Amino acid sequence: MAERWLVAVTEYAGVTAYTGGIGRHYAALLPALAAQGAEIDLVVLTDGPVDVRATPGIRRLFVHRTDGMPRLPALLHRAVIVRRAYGRASYDRVFLPEWMGLGSLLPQGAPLVTNLATGVRLANEVSGLRSADLPVWSRPVVRLQETLEARQVRRSAGLVAISRAMAERSERIWGRLPPVEIVRNCVDVGVIRRAAGRSELPRGWPDAEDGPIILFLGRAERRKGVVDGVEAFARMWTWHPSARFVLAGAGGDDRFEPSREELLERVPPPARGRVTFLGHVAGDDLYGAIAAADVVLCPSRWEGFGNVAVEVMATGTPLIVTSGSGFDDFCTDGADCLKVAPADPEALAEAVSRVLDDPDAARTRARRAAAGVGRFAPEPVAADLRAAVGRFSRG
Repeated sequence: MAERWLVAVTEYAGVTAYTGGIGRHYAALLPALAAQGAEIDLVVLTDGPVDVRATPGIRRLFVHRTDGMPRLPALLHRAVIVRRAYGRASYDRVFLPEWMGLGSLLPQGAPLVTNLATGVRLANEVSGLRSADLPVWSRPVVRLQETLEARQVRRSAGLVAISRAMAERSERIWGRLPPVEIVRNCVDVGVIRRAAGRSELPRGWPDAEDGPIILFLGRAERRKGVVDGVEAFARMWTWHPSARFVLAGAGGDDRFEPSREELLERVPPPARGRVTFLGHVAGDDLYGAIAAADVVLCPSRWEGFGNVAVEVMATGTPLIVTSGSGFDDFCTDGADCLKVAPADPEALAEAVSRVLDDPDAARTRARRAAAGVGRFAPEPVAADLRAAVGRFSRG
């Protein structure tokens, strides 16, 4: 008989209007699991708009919106919804990311596997946020989310970490863990390449004839390296005054993150007109933008995996990432990308200049990266995930 899986997420490509790396990962992974014999029921819990376009491979889809609910009760409400979904049928696997502790209220002994992708404590640590930095009203929400995520992790039959860095960081956060397997994230390589070749450029994209384009990908947050990227452009613009800097990604929480105006203040006045903020770029337009750039920056101060870097590799665009986190599992400095230390705008500026000064070498690295992305396609990742989860059962 086919294995029955219950999966719950807070974003999913083809269902939720906003989709980051985790939402695209799951939307590529679950159809591949289904093709390999899994029967999948999917619960999507969201407080944003819903636009259900396609859910291939999903046996049953449940969309539950929490719009308008206060944040504290909404956390518990989501966990209750997942527990109720689990109680409606018999499942061999319950596969959930740790974000928001969606599986924290499942009964003891449930076949729970937690996908270690990111949690609120980790996100705040990377951002450099302490409890004292948060508004007083939000601190109970953060504490509850931390508690629910820790409870889910510790009650899991096993953990699937998206990188070695994630496994190590999780152990530092939570101490002794259930059994851990490392399984990389996936991207739909074929879809990305087709989209990169035919998609229109996003509205506001600068004229490609007006100098090389440096593209920053990620939310406009310190932990994603947005400040470092802007400061790097401010440094290297004097060496390449025709360059343009484009930022693609949703804005960060304006209580803690720099505004566009604050970011522009870090750039010399003559260069500010060469900076473009696109905001969140949805759908295939993102891949068209990646393909049109001369170099893409993913300068996260720490990254659990970094799906977007694999997406860049798939398009064959030169890439710069940071060292010391999840990128290390699949990025090799000088071979398929350039790497710099995190939070080092000067090193980042030098790496960008190196790409622009020697485009032939940069394209060689990009071709080498593109040739190696097949292992991140959904089918091999799904097979590795099934094998990892099977080892938890045997244990």
